[in-house]
Amino acid sequence: MIQDFTKTPGRSGGRLLWLTDTYGDHNGVSTVLKSIHIEIKARNLPVDIMVCSSKIEPDEHLIVLKPVSQFTFPLYRQQPMRIPNFLSVQRAFRRGKYDRIMCSTEGPMGLAALWLKNVFSVDTYFYLHTDWLSFAKEVLSLEQTGLNRLQKLMRIYYKRFGNIFVLNTDQQQWLTGKTMGFDPARVFLTSHWVDGIFSDPLNPVKSILPFDSQRPVVLYTGRISKEKGVMELPGIMQMVWSVFPEIQLVIAGTGPAEEELKNLLPEAFYLGWVGQEYLPALFRAADILLLPSRFDTFSCVVLEALSCGLPVVAYNTKGPKDILEDSVSGFLVENDEEMAEKVVRFFLDPCTQTKMKQAAFKRAEAYEAEKIMDRLLQDTGLIIETCQS
Repeated sequence: MIQDFTKTPGRSGGRLLWLTDTYGDHNGVSTVLKSIHIEIKARNLPVDIMVCSSKIEPDEHLIVLKPVSQFTFPLYRQQPMRIPNFLSVQRAFRRGKYDRIMCSTEGPMGLAALWLKNVFSVDTYFYLHTDWLSFAKEVLSLEQTGLNRLQKLMRIYYKRFGNIFVLNTDQQQWLTGKTMGFDPARVFLTSHWVDGIFSDPLNPVKSILPFDSQRPVVLYTGRISKEKGVMELPGIMQMVWSVFPEIQLVIAGTGPAEEELKNLLPEAFYLGWVGQEYLPALFRAADILLLPSRFDTFSCVVLEALSCGLPVVAYNTKGPKDILEDSVSGFLVENDEEMAEKVVRFFLDPCTQTKMKQAAFKRAEAYEAEKIMDRLLQDTGLIIETCQS
């Protein structure tokens, strides 16, 4: 069994400071860290999250430092880069009596984590959320020479942390393979979970349904950017509409490719950014979710959809292939044509729709917050595994 800190606090000793450049922003890393923070508070775990922000208020287990400087990159304007005072980070680390570090982002807080490692000689862990090689290839259009150089820099950077958490088996194999050369004992596989509002059908949620709920709905939700594969949606939907012209495409999210997509796909309903409190109602009103991205390392949206009984069609890559059971809780496909074919197949067979919705609920049950967090605490050495008596 794994120790529960709500029952026997402090038995194993040790405290972890979790640094991040994003918390409260409109992105997947921020959403995940909010869920982790909720679990930390609920169980009073020996973990505190530290973020640099001028807008977020401190909370239990949440340390907020004011930035000394802030700027944005043209390619990612939705995510400001905030520079902390490194001496304030050091003082907070000493005051909290931490003896290990986790970091979720490669920005200034990543540098602060490595600085703390050198100053205090403590164990460090990196929680890898983003596939930067895919980002560089899809968004920056780097050729192979540039990608090879980036990979070398990533190897140098991540190895400075010593230990690394990954969200899918592809990343695990990449890091422990010949190219990156990580010790398999220092690469830990973890996963996410979803907020309770997604899995509790009795929990009242707000509704945002400006479309005809009586007609079939195909849903895309996420960042509207080219690395997320959104520019494949027009071609996919044209194939679907050739068979089912009555199907509605609903798109929830914002991003740099939004205007371009609207010009190519004016028939869709664009909801803009949809807050988490509205998403369960949106998922339950849809029939199937499209994920045309090959970029996601885990894809919380897949798990959120499954928790609401919404089947998913995704590419057979990275995170989605570890979550979805092909032809059971959704479909795993290789290209856009196959994605369109699976959507058509889904709507042609009411029996398949019913079975997949039931399977979606069941698959989501495998991702329990307590078990996932206990595993992470064990891998960081904060709790010990003991035999049941």
